[in-house]
This record gives sequence, structure tokens and C-alpha cells, in this order.
Amino acid sequence: MKNIKHIAISLILFVTANQCFAKGDTLKPVERYVGRLHMSIDPRMELLATVQLLSNYPVIDRKMAYSKEILRYFKSFSKQKAVKMTDFLVQKHGFGYDAPVTFMLHLSQLPELKQDFAFSDYLSGRSGGSENLENYRKHLKQFAKKSNFKTFFNSKIAFYNQILDMTIDEMIDTNLVEKLENYFNENQNSYNVIISPAFKGGYGGSPIEPNKKQNIYASISNTHVKDNIPYVNENTLVVYVWHEFGHSFVNPLTEKHADRVSASEKLFEPIEGRMRKQAYTSWETCVNEHIIRAIVVRLHELHVNSYEADDLLNEELNSRFVYIEPIIEKLKDFEKQRDENNITFSEFYPQLLDLFDSLNKAEYWKEVNIFKGTINDAFNEDKIACIYPTQDTDIVILKKVQDYVREIFDKFENKGVFGKESVFLADTTALKTDLSKYGLMAYGTIESNAFLNHYASTFPFKIENETIYADEEYTNPDIKFITCLPNPQNQQRGMVIYTAISNKTIFSGDIMNVRQGMQDYILFFNRANVKSEGFYNKNEKWEFYK
Repeated sequence: MKNIKHIAISLILFVTANQCFAKGDTLKPVERYVGRLHMSIDPRMELLATVQLLSNYPVIDRKMAYSKEILRYFKSFSKQKAVKMTDFLVQKHGFGYDAPVTFMLHLSQLPELKQDFAFSDYLSGRSGGSENLENYRKHLKQFAKKSNFKTFFNSKIAFYNQILDMTIDEMIDTNLVEKLENYFNENQNSYNVIISPAFKGGYGGSPIEPNKKQNIYASISNTHVKDNIPYVNENTLVVYVWHEFGHSFVNPLTEKHADRVSASEKLFEPIEGRMRKQAYTSWETCVNEHIIRAIVVRLHELHVNSYEADDLLNEELNSRFVYIEPIIEKLKDFEKQRDENNITFSEFYPQLLDLFDSLNKAEYWKEVNIFKGTINDAFNEDKIACIYPTQDTDIVILKKVQDYVREIFDKFENKGVFGKESVFLADTTALKTDLSKYGLMAYGTIESNAFLNHYASTFPFKIENETIYADEEYTNPDIKFITCLPNPQNQQRGMVIYTAISNKTIFSGDIMNVRQGMQDYILFFNRANVKSEGFYNKNEKWEFYK
């Protein structure tokens, strides 16, 4: 979208900037309208973020300047019941991510913070019952009163306005909602983006009013900071708007056709582990995510450009949304029927269920559920096998490598990154073990690691004659090479290889200290000196682009 000529957004932007207080001393959001898109900084979300920051809540940004200011300002209120109950609800009932955000949307603005909508079964289930939700509401209201939260919020009005201004300045396309509605050939009552700088990630969630068009919400964190002002860039905003708002069109249809959806549940089995790691714990949820992600790809193809659409598609495939490509093809049928016969997405939805039925009968996952990269994606398995070398004649160096690998394995295992059944294996043991259900991490030179040596002929690279033959030839003995490939025992899972010309180089750094792992391979000396990185050509076999 950045390639579109920037036009004067003030000509097409209707702006409102509310004062902090109105009649009845109600604390109002700071807000703007961009076309039909309502954007705001909402005091309810800032109150929630405040108690989450003061608690041990894990999914919150405590490092940014705004968060540190909150922690200083409200430090003396860290023992309040709202803070303690935040910890209780998370630890006891898993009340995190979208659930507390959706809960806040069921409440009125401060200071009343009364319940405006009935709590859904979903919210009650996530919190341990409606009584817990009511208690949490009371404690939040009490916290806001005792801490004089409105004074803090009021003091940040100028800051909140800057967040919205910078986000809007990023936008070129002001018709995101209209394009979404035109795609579905349906509409909702309103579309609302709430930016909360201390949040991590973004969540959809809206109070449901039966038999009414809905007021749809997406609560998101900032993506960038400039001059100490956080804001959301356009590309992220586009994805969030289309993805999160798309749930309001898709999810009710999946619920309505629950029996038909469950008929294809066998499709969930081969991807269940990866889906659960992404918090998609049921086939119904997985169906929603597949359909919405496919729609977002189509919207990018139609309204952004094919390159970004292809990038999104590859990201989804790497995340194991393995049924997305046939869904995309089926959506093209919908687009044709919509344009020719004016059908709505709701009317078309059963045809998508027909597709899932056919994929189920054909056992489609056997054709597509293979590992396709990247380095990070190789770790997204239920179980990890870490394989260390034993074959180097230099016993001192070999021991250092083994200790280094053990340290890395223990660190990630202790942090809960690896599954409970993850294993730490010698290369010779790994050769005798069925590792088809594991993601693999293999350390050492090709000669010193018997497991790597056994499969070396299948790799797209070679290391011999003191040279790494990869996208180029590398002879410097200090260069390190990290790459991902399919697990040689099971192409559906990944393997990461940490290697070099000599084992002396192995324990002096790894990918976690260099890049984020969003590539297939990287050759580097240290964090500041990366020689090469990129992706493999995977058309028929994994190989370097020529």
C-alpha cells in the first residue's frame, strides 16, 4: 500500500477528538473516524493494562516508556484486589489473551463500569464462572476510584492523540471496512479498533446482541515507536482490520453449522499439535482461522498486490494452515457467484463445508502437510530432540560443544519452549531412535555428528575440504552456518542444523543472538557481521537459488 501515492488524508478523513470528560463525569475514549473505521484509545483497556502491568500477567509490554510510567504512577496500588485477582484468574483459569479484553467490552465506561451486556458462556468458562467476572468488575472499579485513574488518563490525552494521529498518518487506504463488507456482501453495525500501547499483539472480541448486527472490536498494540510515540503501521492495521473483523462474519456461520463442521474433524488430527501451540484448540476454531486467513490473502490479492498476498500465504503455510490453498480457490468461486448472482458469504458458506468434506475423504493432509521452513518454525512442534556430537577427536573442544548444547537445551526446556517429552540425545543414540514425531536440533560439524553425517548426502549444502558449499563457497574457519530442513525421518516436521567448518566455532554463538530466525539459512560471524541469509528454492527439492 505504500506504493500508492499519498493523498491528503484530511480531505477524506472525518476527525473527532473527544474531551476526556462529558456529562456525569464519564471517562470517554480519545477517538477518530477514518471512513467507517472508528479508532480510539479506550480508558477501559488502559485500566485493564494498568492492573495487568502491576500483576504477574505474562502477555504485556513492561519495557516501553509508557508502561514504565504506569508502573511508577500506580506503584503504591500494586496490592489492590484487582491486581491480585488478575493473577488468580490467569493462574487458576487461564483468563488471558482475548478473554479479559472481551470482558472489558461488556462493561460501561468509567467510573460506573457497570455490566452492559450478558456474559457469554465462553467468558464464564474462561474465568471460572460469572461470579468471578462480577467480582473482577467490582475490584477494577474500586481500583480506578482509589488510584484516581481518571486523573492519570486525563493527563495522557495529548499523548493518546499523538498515537492516533501518527497511526492515521500511516494510512493511505481509508476504505478498509468498505472493502471488507463488499467482499462478504454483508455488513455489521460498527467497526472499532482500540489501540492499547502496553498490550502485546491483538485480539478480536465483541459483546453479542442476539438478532442484531454487531458492533465489532479489535484491540491491538502498537507496532512502531517514533520520537517516543507508539503507533500502528498501515500494513499491520490492514491485516488486523480484515482478520479480526472477519471473525464477525465467519464465526457465527461455523457455530450455526456445527454438526457439519464436526463431520470433517479428522482433518484436525495431523495439524493439532501445531494448532494448539497457536492457541487454536478445536477443529471449529481451526476452520474459522483457515477461512479468515484465506479471505485476508484474497483481499490482499485484490486490493494490495500479489507479492504481499504471496507472502501472507507462505506465512500461513509455514504456520501449518495446510488447507488454505484449496480454500482460496473455492473463495474465487464465491467471488464469481457474488458478482454474478449477488449471493452473500452466509449463503455460500455451505459450499466451503462441502470442500472440507472432500478434503477429508481425500486425506488431503498427506499431500501438503510437510515442513516448509523457516528456522523458527522448526521449533513449533510438541516435542524437540536435541542431538549433540560425539565423534570429534579433540575431546576438549567436543566437551565444550556438548556443554554448550546442553545449556541451550536446558534453558529452553526450563522456559517451557520445548514439550514435556523433549529429549537430549547423543548422535549415535539418535541414529537408533525413531524421531519421526520430533522437531530436531542438531549441533556440530558434519563429521563429528554421526546423525548429520548419516543424512549429509540429502542436504542442499556440503562442508568438506575446509569449505562450506552453500549459496557461495565459504572458507573462513570462523563462519557459522545455521539452516533448517525437513526432518529426514518425517518430512512433516522440521530440523535445525547448527554447524561450521570446525567445532571450535560452534559454541561461540547461535541464531538467538543474531536474528529472529525468520529465514531458512544464515551464515554469519557474529550479530553485527552476517555474510548471507535467505530462503531455499523448494519446488522439487530443497536447494539454493542460482
